[in-house]
Amino acid sequence: MIINIVKSVASVVGLMVTRIPKTDYKDYLYKSLYSNDSLANRRFYNVGAGPFKHKFWTNIDYINDWYADNTSNTLEGINYDLFSLEPLPIETDSAEMVYTSHTIEHVNNAAVQNLFNESFRILKPGGRLRVVTQDIKLSYRAYKENDRHFFFWIDWFSKPENYKRVNLRQPLSQESIAQIFLEDFAAQASEIPLHGAKHRISDSELERLFEEKSFEEVLDYCTSLCDIEVQKKYTGNHINWFTVEKLNSMLKVAGFKNIYRSAYGQSYSPVMRDLHFFDETLPGVSLYVEAQK
Repeated sequence: MIINIVKSVASVVGLMVTRIPKTDYKDYLYKSLYSNDSLANRRFYNVGAGPFKHKFWTNIDYINDWYADNTSNTLEGINYDLFSLEPLPIETDSAEMVYTSHTIEHVNNAAVQNLFNESFRILKPGGRLRVVTQDIKLSYRAYKENDRHFFFWIDWFSKPENYKRVNLRQPLSQESIAQIFLEDFAAQASEIPLHGAKHRISDSELERLFEEKSFEEVLDYCTSLCDIEVQKKYTGNHINWFTVEKLNSMLKVAGFKNIYRSAYGQSYSPVMRDLHFFDETLPGVSLYVEAQK
């Protein structure tokens, strides 16, 4: 589940401070790198944008009850259902950049692949896609080592007003680490939510699965139990998992050849290194990958 954290504050230092007023710095940066047409038509796209707002960026999100607070933002941008597998309503070779943060773990592989395919299509040659998502290998390590502190949202979802709001059966503090790990990438397959798959995976079954199958096979089995129609109602849940290898493979299928692992605040794009707007969600558990068309 996604938990927003306090934004990191990035300061402009050195020569830029003395020559460019702080309030104008970001406008200057965009104007120095991109055409007036791209700025005026906001040819920078944030997929799963939520509360994100930027004068040069267009939000792409889907209006639903779970994220009702974001409705006005989405109406100002593009209302798009990732599960639809439809083309994005954006011209081919027109986008400067596509950014998506903590969104793809909420949809299935078909939806993610379509998003990557469409991102490649709409990007201009040389344009970049930056993908931020939860790193399943970090979560798995925490599960195996019984590191409950890694899942720092346990305390938050142990309060009655919070765990009941998202339809959990009991405070998260009362759940085993196996169930918390499961809920973090295949929520419906865990025993935690009151809604979920017909077959729920117990602690012992999860342990046995990892003994009998490969890492990726276990993860795919767990997510295969998640129903898309249930997910559409509880869109804040996770039903997918990602590693660098999986992202690389899917991005290659989409057509990208220049793919590389990034890190928090380390985009190759100067504008996406602005931590006031990007990489603000869950950096301690995140995986960063970029691809250039």
